[in-house]
Amino acid sequence: MDKQDIERLARQDLVMTPLVYGESMIMRIDRMSADDIDFALLQHVASGPYTGIYVNKAINERPKFERPDVELGLKVYMVDPDSDDIDSFFLEKRSFRFWFQDGVEEPSQMATANHFFSEICSAEDFPRDYVHFIKKVLVEVRKYVMIKTLELDLCPVLEMDESQTDTLVQQELLVATAVSKLNTESSGGGAPVQRVSSFKKLSRGPSMREKKAPSKRGRALIWIAKKQKILNILEDAYPSTMPVQELVRLAGFDKSEMQTFGVLLRKLTEKGLIKEMDKGRWMRLPKSIAGDAQEEQHHDVQVVKNIPVLSGNEQPTIAIITLLYCEKLAVDAMMDRKTTYVRYKTGGEAQVYTVGMIGPHKVVSTKLARTGSVQSAMISAGNMVTRLLGSFNQVEHVILLGVGGGLADYEDYRNHMRLGDVVISTPSQEGGPLYIYCKQDEKDDSFSARTYCSSDPLFQNLAKDLHDKAATDVFYGRPWEKYMEDSQDVLDLEETRFNKPPPRADKLYKTENQRVVEVEHPEGPDSPDGAPVFNLHYGVIGAGRAVTRQEDVRQGFALDNGIKAYDCDFHPVLDSIEGNCKNSFIIIKGISDYFDGTKKKDWHAYAALTAAAYMKALVLAFPYEAPMTP
Repeated sequence: MDKQDIERLARQDLVMTPLVYGESMIMRIDRMSADDIDFALLQHVASGPYTGIYVNKAINERPKFERPDVELGLKVYMVDPDSDDIDSFFLEKRSFRFWFQDGVEEPSQMATANHFFSEICSAEDFPRDYVHFIKKVLVEVRKYVMIKTLELDLCPVLEMDESQTDTLVQQELLVATAVSKLNTESSGGGAPVQRVSSFKKLSRGPSMREKKAPSKRGRALIWIAKKQKILNILEDAYPSTMPVQELVRLAGFDKSEMQTFGVLLRKLTEKGLIKEMDKGRWMRLPKSIAGDAQEEQHHDVQVVKNIPVLSGNEQPTIAIITLLYCEKLAVDAMMDRKTTYVRYKTGGEAQVYTVGMIGPHKVVSTKLARTGSVQSAMISAGNMVTRLLGSFNQVEHVILLGVGGGLADYEDYRNHMRLGDVVISTPSQEGGPLYIYCKQDEKDDSFSARTYCSSDPLFQNLAKDLHDKAATDVFYGRPWEKYMEDSQDVLDLEETRFNKPPPRADKLYKTENQRVVEVEHPEGPDSPDGAPVFNLHYGVIGAGRAVTRQEDVRQGFALDNGIKAYDCDFHPVLDSIEGNCKNSFIIIKGISDYFDGTKKKDWHAYAALTAAAYMKALVLAFPYEAPMTP
């Protein structure tokens, strides 16, 4: 299939036809040219961002019985928002059957289907009703031009036998979605075509449902999903509190689920995971700083109205800034003799600072809150860094630590990185930038880049010394691996799991002529002293959706600028660091995906831990002069 064939397929439209067949409701999505569309059958013609998508009236027709090229599926637990019985759920099987364009080979078919399936099944943003679920499927099908036909089969599971095995269902999704109903109007009605920008009229789903109480395992899965949703929202907001009304809205609970919501809050409070700081305002609480854990770790926690002013010798000189909750936990696990100050505010931005020791060095860590719109979150991040540097005015060195997306090298194992590896910001040439933020002009689609340089090369020189020492001194080895092990006693107390995901979770994909192909990771020769737990890479960090959203642009921009990893736009933090005249800084990224650090959340905690372990080795390499004693 040549480039012209690919371009021709990209110009074709999508036609979705609902098929009413027995207990199932099947959505058949065909890719076809405009000349092949039967406009007499249309019920909706989408516009706006969905231009090129057509919806036929529902018809009584069997699905295709020819064997699909690939078949995948999942189970979804569903609740009825109109039901008074909050403990009653439906279990639905959603099957995807793929037929590909002629000439697409089997390995490429499997890779494309799996990649498509992983995008659909992200538990973090899984649609909670049929409308948004089908819209997401349509949008994803449009991206994969190799898919000729897709059938989505929505079928209720009437028997909830724990011993039941089903080779089709490969994933049981930990999301409780809302039951809705789908329009099954016959094509014989002759209704006029309506041009709308969404598919709101497809807001009803299969009505033939047998209501059953969930199995023990099913109830546990639903409970875990709802609990984790609440925790994720509060973790993003931490150290800020979340009003209960906003928490209900973001977690997707409706009026019929308020009793369940209240029970969840009580259970999470009893486990020491959350706390009501003020009437109706909730905060995530690290378990390792609650109760007896503080005493065991020599970790003092104080909720204060104002951050105390520390004396000269007590002032930290190194600040570590994180964005995700798991990143802050990983950093704090590397510290000894810690004191955490939480400045709680009923309204506005709260602050959290943990002051402790790494070797002889006094350090302070903080986490930036992630709430509100993207723009307001960026402004908030810059303000919080300014307050950090104002509260601890002896800080001279700043470490930005977190997860990021690595740049794959499909051929050279020496440049290739795996999930869990660590990238240390290093200029590609002397005096060059450590970080490049790329922005696209909305008026003329031109690109502009903002670069950030560290005029004090102390961090970069220390990183080079560490690299050389690890390569030449057999007694030094890789101390960061030991620091990971040493932190486990503290991190095991947390709800977040910092274990490394299985190797099969590190899949590598490559796009060739708009065809997504799964490829093998390049393998190097066996190391005589054993494979490292994770590898270190050195290069520039990039950011900006203008370059990260397209693979070819992302790879090309990286090649031109020596970029080794991307993150989700830390530039407001760097603006604040520059504005406060902090000339010594470094960025350390644990690799959690091959995009920008936002895709594979199951790798976040482990990638944060590897980055924190390297950070500790770097801080311990810092020069130290003992304070003069009288």
